[in-house]
Amino acid sequence: MKKQFIAKLLVLALVLSMVPATILAASAAADTGNPTANNGGYYDVYEDTTVRVNEPVPEGGVIEAKVVAGTATVTLNTKAVESLADLAQDGEIALEIKSEGATKVDVSLPAAALIKVAEETGADLTIKSSVATITIPNEVLTNEFTSSGSVKVSVQATGSSVGFSIQASGKALKNIKGLKVEF
Repeated sequence: MKKQFIAKLLVLALVLSMVPATILAASAAADTGNPTANNGGYYDVYEDTTVRVNEPVPEGGVIEAKVVAGTATVTLNTKAVESLADLAQDGEIALEIKSEGATKVDVSLPAAALIKVAEETGADLTIKSSVATITIPNEVLTNEFTSSGSVKVSVQATGSSVGFSIQASGKALKNIKGLKVEF
């Protein structure tokens, strides 16, 4: 009986000795005034700055993107991608991402909707940004992408070089015939 009582007292003493350290750590993180403070050292919290386009893309195909830490991220849903068919002119669908100050631009689109628009219009897809302009030929849109998952187009400037990638359902496409990239 005495051993259990002593064990409980020891546990209580250990718990109470940790409380001041926990309170001190929590107040130190709160005193920074930064909502993205490091939460006691476990992980960092960042604001999601993705621009989600859930409505038809405006006439002219211009989307304003918020730039944070040099990155602009835009995600279009099915409804927005289907509205791109209305922007097709002279065999091209032009989508412009306004992202002043960005060194990296990521654009994600649902693959099934993109394939449908490409088949209906026969048009190439051009994504213009402050970093680069990428034109994906219609043949690639209709033949290389699978109807599940998403298509992600990324372009990034680092110093004097610019890199880009086009991914379909998480897999990078390589040796894309007819692809145009302008810096």
